[in-house]
Amino acid sequence: MERDPNQSLNDLRTLLNGIKFCARKKNAARCQKLLDRVLAWGRERMAAPPDAQAEMGELRQKLHASRTAFEATVNAYKDLLDTFDIFRSSIDVIQQVKRIDDLPEAMKTIRGLRSMPSLHLVLDENLFGADRPPDFGWAAARLLRERMLPFTPAPRWPLLHLGDIQSVEDPSFFLGLDHEPMEGSCFILALRHKYQTGTIIGFLSAYDPDPRRYGPDKATDFLGHFSDILACTLINAQEHAQLEELSVRDPLTGANNRAYLERHAPRILEFATRRAFPVHLFFIDLNGFKAVNDTLGHDAGDIILIRVVQTIQAMIRAYDIFVRLGGDEFVILLPDTDESMARAFLGRLQTALAGIEAPHGQNSVPPVSASVGMARHQAGQTLDDLLREADRLMYAAKLHHSEPRGPRGQGPHA
Repeated sequence: MERDPNQSLNDLRTLLNGIKFCARKKNAARCQKLLDRVLAWGRERMAAPPDAQAEMGELRQKLHASRTAFEATVNAYKDLLDTFDIFRSSIDVIQQVKRIDDLPEAMKTIRGLRSMPSLHLVLDENLFGADRPPDFGWAAARLLRERMLPFTPAPRWPLLHLGDIQSVEDPSFFLGLDHEPMEGSCFILALRHKYQTGTIIGFLSAYDPDPRRYGPDKATDFLGHFSDILACTLINAQEHAQLEELSVRDPLTGANNRAYLERHAPRILEFATRRAFPVHLFFIDLNGFKAVNDTLGHDAGDIILIRVVQTIQAMIRAYDIFVRLGGDEFVILLPDTDESMARAFLGRLQTALAGIEAPHGQNSVPPVSASVGMARHQAGQTLDDLLREADRLMYAAKLHHSEPRGPRGQGPHA
C-alpha cells in the first residue's frame, strides 16, 4: 500500500526539527542518528514519480543546510573546548607560582600557550616593593588609581577594556610597549586585592596587531576568572615572602639567622668549588659580653648586640652573608675573597667593633672587642665542616683573651 505523501513529509519535518534541536544542545551522537534516518528516507524516495522531484530538491537543500549548521555548531563547540583547555592550562601555570620571582617564567609560558605577541603586568610598587622583577611595570598605588579613572565605571569588572587599542588612553603604560602602535586590539584587566574590597594591586594586559584578536565577542568570562586567580596568587606570594622573611630574621637585631645561612651558603660553597674561587668564613664571639649582661642587665646587652649588627652590616657587600647564630656569636661568609682581602677585612672589623660606644650613661663598660676565627673554604668542604673549623680557630683566639671561659659550647649568650 502506498504511503500518504503528507505523512511522509511530516515524518521528514519531524526528523529535521530533531536535528536542529540536537544541534542546539550539542548532542552530536543523536544528530548523527537522525541524519542517518533522513538519508535512509531519501533513498526510499529516490524512486519517486516526476511530480515529486521538486519536493525532493527542496528537501535536499534543507538537508544540506541542516548538515552545514550542524558542522558549524560542532566546530564552534570544539573551538570552545580548545579555548577552555588553554585557559585551564594557564591557570595551572599561575597556581604553581610561590614567589614573585617565579612570575616572569610563568608569564612567558602563558604567552607561549596563547601565542600572544604581548602579555604585560603592571604592579603596585608600594605593595610589592621588596620583590620587583624588572620584567614587569611598576607604579605607585596613586598612579594606578589615576589610570583607572578613564574606565570608571567598568562595564564588566574586572575587565576594563577589550577591543580596539586606539580607544585606550596612553596604551604604553598598560601594555609595556616601546612605541604606541597605530592599530591592533588589546585587553586590560584590573587585579583586585582578595582581602581589601575595591583595592587594585595592578593590571594585566595583552596586545595583538590583529584588530580582531581581542573583541567583545571573545571569552570574557575566562579572562575575568583568570585575573582573579592571578591576583590571589600575587597576594599569596607576597604573604609567603613575608613568612619566609620572618623565618630567617633575628627579631632583636634584624640580622639574618642560622636558617638563612643554611639555606643560602651551601649554594655559594658549591659554586666556589666548581669555579675555584676563594671563600672565607669568620666566626665571631664578643669578648666580655657575659659581664655586660651580669652587671648592666640584658637591656644594655641588647643595645650592644644591635650596634654590633649595624656596624657589620655597614661593612659587608650586597652578596656577602652575615648572620647572628645566637647570643653573642655571629658568622660572616665572604665569597670571592682571597686571604689578603680577608685579613684586611678582619683588621677593619676589629677596629670598627672597638669603636662601638657603650649604652648612654654606661661609661664604665669596656670597649667592645671580639675573638674571630677566620677559615678558608676548601674544595668540597661542607658548611658544617667550615663552621667547625672557624669555630675552632675562634676558640683558640679566645684563649689569648683575658676573659674567663667555661667549657666549650657553654660561652655567654644574651
